[in-house]
Amino acid sequence: MQQKKQNFVQGAVILMAASLVVKVIGAFFQIPLQNLIGGESSPAFGLFSAAYRIYTAMLVISTVGLPAALSKMVAEATAFGREREVRRIVRVAAGIFVPVGLLATLALLCGAETFAGWIRNPDARYAVMAVAPSVLMVAVLSVFRGYYQGRANMTPTAVSQVIEALGKLVVGLGLAWYGKQQGMDDPQVAAMAVLGVTIGEAAAAAYMLVQAGITRRRGEPVHLLNDTVRPTRQLALTLLSLSIPITISSAVMSLTDLIDVALISARLQSPAVGMTAAEATTAYGIYTGNAVNFFNLPQTLITALAVSVLPTIASARAAQNFTKVSKTMETTLRLTMIITLPAGAGFLLLSGPILRLFYSEGTVLGGQLMAILGFAVPAVALVAVTNAVLQAFGRIDLPLISMFLGAVVKILGDYFLIGLPALNIAGAPVSTAVCYWLIALLNLFHIRRLSHALPPLGRTAGRPLAAAVGMGAATYLCHTALLRLTAAAPGTAVDKLATLAAIAVAVAVYGILLLALHAVEREDVLLLPKGEKIADILHLK
Repeated sequence: MQQKKQNFVQGAVILMAASLVVKVIGAFFQIPLQNLIGGESSPAFGLFSAAYRIYTAMLVISTVGLPAALSKMVAEATAFGREREVRRIVRVAAGIFVPVGLLATLALLCGAETFAGWIRNPDARYAVMAVAPSVLMVAVLSVFRGYYQGRANMTPTAVSQVIEALGKLVVGLGLAWYGKQQGMDDPQVAAMAVLGVTIGEAAAAAYMLVQAGITRRRGEPVHLLNDTVRPTRQLALTLLSLSIPITISSAVMSLTDLIDVALISARLQSPAVGMTAAEATTAYGIYTGNAVNFFNLPQTLITALAVSVLPTIASARAAQNFTKVSKTMETTLRLTMIITLPAGAGFLLLSGPILRLFYSEGTVLGGQLMAILGFAVPAVALVAVTNAVLQAFGRIDLPLISMFLGAVVKILGDYFLIGLPALNIAGAPVSTAVCYWLIALLNLFHIRRLSHALPPLGRTAGRPLAAAVGMGAATYLCHTALLRLTAAAPGTAVDKLATLAAIAVAVAVYGILLLALHAVEREDVLLLPKGEKIADILHLK
């Protein structure tokens, strides 16, 4: 079962590309679906959302917990040449999680009416039944993804993610349209839309099964460097001890959203702030619908990098190749800064104009909140990659502790900062930034303690930061000059063109400064597909 091996940057690029495609497909799904079955206030869309929450909860396990744990174990066994143990690890993972997925599917199918009663929406039972088989499909996908990621082959994971999204788009919308044409009621139409999600998962799982068969037939014989195989019980306990904490620590990332839901509205309506319920709801909607939506975009790219770097470092540590561990960490942290620092600067300087490209309302307040979140963008990225590094080191407890402390800070920050009249809703992004910077710094401290050193600060963060500052200055001057020359009113076509021109200038200036300041090194570019040709074109020595 030997796979084509990619370096971790190539793997990350493949996953990033797939994530961007999935985001685009998701937008093409969500908007037409709302137009087809009604907006967010329609009964059909509410029923769809209720069942879809089950699906998204399963994705946390599918994309993080089990695949991360399994990829670590597979990578380490591969580094030791334990091919028989690799196969046993995969069988153990399938033997644990596929039956659990099957039981969960049966429980949802048989208990759909009970579950619908728990969420006080009896009509949701059809949608719950439609999404139930996806739980089993997610379990199957988790095993395959963990195996391929551990083999440093990110292509099957990327392809399966795109297949999932396409199934949701084509089949989900098609079935919902058919249901509408046939005069079905809202619960049935919602179930038809949800069924597209399940069929997309089933298609992705079928692809993985076919891919595994092809791999098995084409795979070359592997020389067994070490025929040692740990007992099944030991492998099962190891897998569970890794996957459960990783899943929990990843779920804590979503806890900040739940904390905001619980505290923002209540604190805005406190006597100190004095908002009405309607005003608080509007402010919260602008914060989550405008600012937070854009805040989540850079994380998509960094998650791909974190997924790719975990098995690479785990394999290098298992082989005691500490030079590779050090170089991989340095490249990962530098790429993280190169990607997220300009994003944070863009949020800080162009948040309002960017929102005006897509929205007609709430762009003033949304822009102010999004600008504050710009300070948190690099921190969230550092949390993702440092969590992966610590998990690769085998210290899955440390990210869990850091995340818990960050959540405590988030709770306290929301309570006290939102309650200040001068800040009110702005206290939410401030507490988010403080929360994630605390987690990131704690993780970096632990990495330094475990590896006895961190990559050079100047090469890793200093040069990308200098490039981002120069980019920010050029962007601000360009945008300001264009607005003065055109006297464009906010939200007009000229205003939007000025924003797009400023973004184009930002990209060009940032690229030039990265090269001029030697923030991008030849060895980084060589890791990319066609890296040698790109390095020669850029005259990197």
